Amino acid sequence: MISYDDIRQLQQYPSDLDSLVLSLYVNINQSNAANLNRGFETAVSNLFRRMAENHNSENNEKNRFLAECENVLGFLKDYTPKGASVVIFSDSTRGFFWHRDLQVELATEGRFSSRPWLRPLLEVLEGHDRLGVVLIDKHRAKILTLDATGIEQLSEIESDVPNKHATTGSDHIMSQGQMERDHAKHIKWHAKRVADELASIVDRSKLSRIVICGPVEATTMFTGELSKQLQHKIVGTISIPLDASPDRLMSELRAVQERAELEDENRLVEAMITSAHKGDRAVLGISETLSAIQQGRIHCLVVARNYHAEGKECDSCHVLVSDGLERCSFCGGKLEAAPDLINRASHRVIEQAGKVQIVSGAAAEKLAEAGIGAILRF
Repeated sequence: MISYDDIRQLQQYPSDLDSLVLSLYVNINQSNAANLNRGFETAVSNLFRRMAENHNSENNEKNRFLAECENVLGFLKDYTPKGASVVIFSDSTRGFFWHRDLQVELATEGRFSSRPWLRPLLEVLEGHDRLGVVLIDKHRAKILTLDATGIEQLSEIESDVPNKHATTGSDHIMSQGQMERDHAKHIKWHAKRVADELASIVDRSKLSRIVICGPVEATTMFTGELSKQLQHKIVGTISIPLDASPDRLMSELRAVQERAELEDENRLVEAMITSAHKGDRAVLGISETLSAIQQGRIHCLVVARNYHAEGKECDSCHVLVSDGLERCSFCGGKLEAAPDLINRASHRVIEQAGKVQIVSGAAAEKLAEAGIGAILRF
């Protein structure tokens, strides 16, 4: 599971004048012919070669980069692909190495800089928020979670539900009508049992979205047993048998998840733009957003997926700016180039216990003019 706790752990990487970390995202999807026979290792080697050719720095820094590349290539040599992508952050001089397998396909790319390059990971996190999944039929149920690292089963329930129709030797004991009523009653008990288990898991795991999967009759009865609070968390219902293949289940869940994310992003951007125009705890544009970061006011930073901005960072007070000044207007310190301005801004927001939301689709189009904005705490 990838969470904001992981992002905060990476964000706490000690950034100073001696900090240099290699950030690497590798496409390892074995359904891609180029990745077969460990072709992803060749892709990484070629990437490192291009990065070295473009690395205009003193020998000590370049030597550290080459040593880090060797360290990562050594890891990949013995690595067995377990998903669609793997993300790695490495600084061997500090004994720092972090990696996660992802079920989301990413492009192979990397950075060597003073802090981890988190933007692609933030995009994965925001695009694949942890989802609660209930697979249910008349007497069986599974409760799972789905995020960028894949599916995890948390609970499995099986209930004893009597037959709906009389069998040989049973019709003299109870009428067909009684059997049908008893059958329906036990299905209802089963649905209630699963609903209680789901409520406990949602509360414990802080799930904000739920998808219900199974035959229509079972999912309809189960939904009716959920509290209003849980019903409001449902983002989709899928008619699918419990024994459906994992690939089919994953495909249908991802489609529901993507649709729900895009709808949420659209609502978020609309609300932010409206509030910003009213001057009500929201801002638009890079300058206003950086100012709000400096003041510690950001609750949620919102960035269009393809938005890029360059700026500067003060080497003394570390304020971020997007203008062409040579000296910091806050402390008079020297301003150094910050080509990865959005990555640094994201770090600051996470440091301040805020969130970062990368938006795409219609939401990104609505934000296109400003590119970036924020919902404020005050």
